[in-house]
Amino acid sequence: MLGAELTLRSRQPEGVHQEIWGALIAYNLVRLEMAKAALEARVEPTDLSFVLALRLIQGELTWAAGMAPGKLPAHLQRMRAKLQLAIVQKRRGRKCPRVVKALPKRYTVRFLRKDLN
Repeated sequence: MLGAELTLRSRQPEGVHQEIWGALIAYNLVRLEMAKAALEARVEPTDLSFVLALRLIQGELTWAAGMAPGKLPAHLQRMRAKLQLAIVQKRRGRKCPRVVKALPKRYTVRFLRKDLN
């Protein structure tokens, strides 16, 4: 959610706590909207991509900031319909079993000793 970097702008402990709580609340709100969209699509909430859902919600909230309050419920319904498109494709199984590869053997090193006689 923070763009692959930890950015806390506050320098005071109270501000850091507030920023962390804000990030946690935002995370839970995104997960809540994903759960509602998954319920409508009749899929598991874990089948939706969090990153795609986050980007979609961020873009939609930017547009919703200038909207009339009476239009927000219809806007939320459209947003949930778009969230249903963020379904992650299932991965296929492995062809080969996962094993730990052996370390390559080192070449034997010969040291030539020169006698100084």
